[in-house]
Amino acid sequence: MRKLAHPVINDDDLLGQLGHSRSARAKSVAARHAEIAVRYQAYRDHRGNPWTLPEDASFVPLRPTLNHLYEVPPVALGFINSLRKSVDGACPVCGRDSLGTLDHYLPKADYSEYSFFSLNLVPACDRCNNARNNLARGANVGERPLHPYFDAFAERRVMTIRAEPDWRAPRLTPIPFDVEGDELVIVQWHIENVVRPAGIDKYLANLWGSLIGRPRTFLGATATHEAVSAKLAEQIDIEVAVGKSLNAWRSCFYHGLMIDEAALEYLITLV
Repeated sequence: MRKLAHPVINDDDLLGQLGHSRSARAKSVAARHAEIAVRYQAYRDHRGNPWTLPEDASFVPLRPTLNHLYEVPPVALGFINSLRKSVDGACPVCGRDSLGTLDHYLPKADYSEYSFFSLNLVPACDRCNNARNNLARGANVGERPLHPYFDAFAERRVMTIRAEPDWRAPRLTPIPFDVEGDELVIVQWHIENVVRPAGIDKYLANLWGSLIGRPRTFLGATATHEAVSAKLAEQIDIEVAVGKSLNAWRSCFYHGLMIDEAALEYLITLV
């Protein structure tokens, strides 16, 4: 979960280049280029919001062709492979420390005209990509995935963890942080429908096991509130530097412990 700069790609020019492609599939959509360009602008205007950007059924007959152009891109769409490898650090979609694929923010199964639209393609990990599948929005108005290109609030910390005893094996749950109103609705839905299905609960349990297994490695040898808090803050700084996001999973793990007085008191007893 992190804010990304928009890809520096002129999608409208790429549509024109497709018309000159040797690919038969590329040529077969040439008659719809003007309509696709209109849809691209609508996406920009609505910032990809599935609540205000309805599906266009007129593209259903072209869906196999449009999706194939994404899956086997001609030279004109060579940016797709480059975009897939353009980001390092934590996954911008879920926050896990892995990448390797592209996530269609609006799923190509329902919005095939955006199959190869750069602003709809987000570098991501396969866990969250597969977990969300074609889910574009929730049941209640405003519930949707966080958009790494358009949701600027993802630049700050919007997720932490809640720890609940028994401290030998606490319940560790990802929760929203420092968000309210529409932002809270988005983050809460995103956590429940993207982050948790991607496996964060087990990931956090493993982190806890590593922490209490070798507490002095992570927390130092000074058993005071100030010293342990400072060590957790150092761990956060490290994870933010590595993951390039305040919302990387390990960053959220250490942050949640640092702001939880009961968790801190328990950790002090281990040092």
